[in-house]
Amino acid sequence: MAIVALVVWTCTVAAGVYLLVSSTRPGAESPTPPVSPVPVAVPPDAPTAAAPPASTATDRTRFDPPSLARAKAEPIPGLRAFGEFIHPLLGIIGFGLFVGYALTRTWILGAIALGVGIGTVAAGASWAVVNARAARREVPDRYAMSVPPRLLLLHGVGAAVTILLAALIVARV
Repeated sequence: MAIVALVVWTCTVAAGVYLLVSSTRPGAESPTPPVSPVPVAVPPDAPTAAAPPASTATDRTRFDPPSLARAKAEPIPGLRAFGEFIHPLLGIIGFGLFVGYALTRTWILGAIALGVGIGTVAAGASWAVVNARAARREVPDRYAMSVPPRLLLLHGVGAAVTILLAALIVARV
């Protein structure tokens, strides 16, 4: 049964890797082209302009790229990036622990792999919710996803089946 769980987990990983690779498109952002300044001839006897006003919030964010402006507008800044980092990391750790369990049949490795797997599912679900909310904010009239919904559903179902199989294996021992 551990081999079946490993095969399901491997298929889930394959779907997740495809989701991760297909969702990171480098040309997705369309930054506005920079405006070149127009030179102005100033006569030498013209009065000089007053000193610029003190720095304000708009001055500080004037040169922010669109991705940074979106990140600053999030309810919890950095949560999307954290989810994008922690979900695959926990998945790799859990998969490695479960391979260790399948090779040694040590109960504690299976139990730890199950716990890490549940944490991975929680991190992935929160990452998906944050991404869905951000997509709705960017395009409010319709739900815009950058990944195929069927593949996302396949990844989620694969994760649920993997957790179920791992729980059955740990409970049986």
